[in-house]
Parts: sequence; structure tokens; C-alpha cells
Amino acid sequence: MLDATTRQAVATQQHDSADTRATSSHAVLRHWCVAHTEPGAERYANDNLTRSGYATYLPLIAVQRRDRVTRSLVHTVTVPLFARYLFVANDNPALWRPIRETPGVASVISSNGRAHHARAGAVEALQAGEEARRLLTARRAVYVPGDAVSVRYGIVAGHRGVVRSIRDDTALVQLLFLGELRDIRLPLDCLGPAEAAP
Repeated sequence: MLDATTRQAVATQQHDSADTRATSSHAVLRHWCVAHTEPGAERYANDNLTRSGYATYLPLIAVQRRDRVTRSLVHTVTVPLFARYLFVANDNPALWRPIRETPGVASVISSNGRAHHARAGAVEALQAGEEARRLLTARRAVYVPGDAVSVRYGIVAGHRGVVRSIRDDTALVQLLFLGELRDIRLPLDCLGPAEAAP
């Protein structure tokens, strides 16, 4: 049996956690456009956009690379998850030219003079798994949501993505394809660990 003080403390905690859930469920989702960068200039473009006042998101992943001089040494480094792409918060799809003119940016995915925005919540889903992708973990036979993978064969072979869910012998994978974040269901046997580009 709980005494009055303990009951009051439990009621206060439940009220506070309900307020937290209500606040987080009303979080404002940003509109993200996709910037295509110059080769190898993802971080440079990201830094320049940030200095210009834009909110950006460059998804990263931890990989192992051999040392260029001492080939027997292996280093853990973070590299862009999607080579040559990053996301820029932009609420006005008609106003994208300043993003395009930023040093390091090659283009902005657009058509008819308007920037394409990623699907609502897609970039936020990528951001939720960022911390897990920055930790190098032992390879597993089974993938779990949030794992970074590369597609080994098929129409999207060579692309990196993030596992969203697993069902039977398939995985729903979020990847950047044709300039847009897409969810594609793929057989588990066509997936491999996300590796660093040479």
C-alpha cells in the first residue's frame, strides 16, 4: 500500500511524462530539400551552408578504412551515408538558388523552378538512428531497424540505406534514390553491411 506522499510523487511523474509526450508529439517538422554536392565536398558544403544560416543534416556512418601508408593499420572513420548528398531545411520551395550558389553545392534537386522536399518525417527518421550508425558494431547475421546497409544487387545495387523494419525474409530500407528518400522493400539476402567507399 502506498502512502499519500508516494502516491502524490507517482501522480506528478505521470503528469510530467504525459506533458512531455504531448509536447514532443506537437514538434514542428521541417521541410528538407536535397542538396547534391561536388565530389567529396559533403562536409565542406555542410559547413558553408551552416555559416550562411541554414539548418542542415549530413547523415554519417562509422566504417573501417585501411591506412593509406601502412596498409596493415585499420582506422574507424565517419563518412557520409549518402555520397554527395545532404539535407537543407527550406520552407520555401521556390527560394533555393542561394543554397545552390553555396560553395561545395553542385545543385539542388528540383523541377519547374521549385525544390523537391523530402517526405514529411523521412529525415527525422534518419536523424533518430544517427547515434547508432556512428558506433561501429560487430557484424550480425540479422539486421535490426536503424542498421546501415548497402544493397549488393538489383536496381539499387551500390546504394546505402537504413533498415526501417524487418518482415519475414524482407526488409523495408530507406535510401536516397533518384534524388528522393524512398522506402523500398528488399530481400534480406541482397543486403550487406555498409562499407566505406575506397
